[in-house]
Amino acid sequence: MKVSSHFLFTGASTLTLIGFASQQYLLLAAAILISFCAMGVADREQLGEMNAFAAAVALPASQRPLLPLDAFRGQELMFYHAGSPVYRTLIARDSRWQWLGEQGQVAEEPGCIRVYPGHLYRHQA
Repeated sequence: MKVSSHFLFTGASTLTLIGFASQQYLLLAAAILISFCAMGVADREQLGEMNAFAAAVALPASQRPLLPLDAFRGQELMFYHAGSPVYRTLIARDSRWQWLGEQGQVAEEPGCIRVYPGHLYRHQA
């Protein structure tokens, strides 16, 4: 079961109210801890909702998420790397991505995405 940030923030708020109402101030420490956990979960949720272009612009290359190959339809199978196929072209709903090379082997361009297991793709117009 995946816990959402809304659930954690609601729980922390409830614990805060209960702690103040019953004068159980140790509950406030638990509420603060839950709030910090909720902020971390909220950050992961926001990164997960970012589209590929926004992630490429906003995040440094070392922090860009590895996108799963399942989100794309591949064309022109080139080889397998780490048990996963590597395609020359990946197609998402309304965009096409062309293979540049393996991360660390080629210079990274702005607007690139990383696809598991670490290959770079550039957006085709």
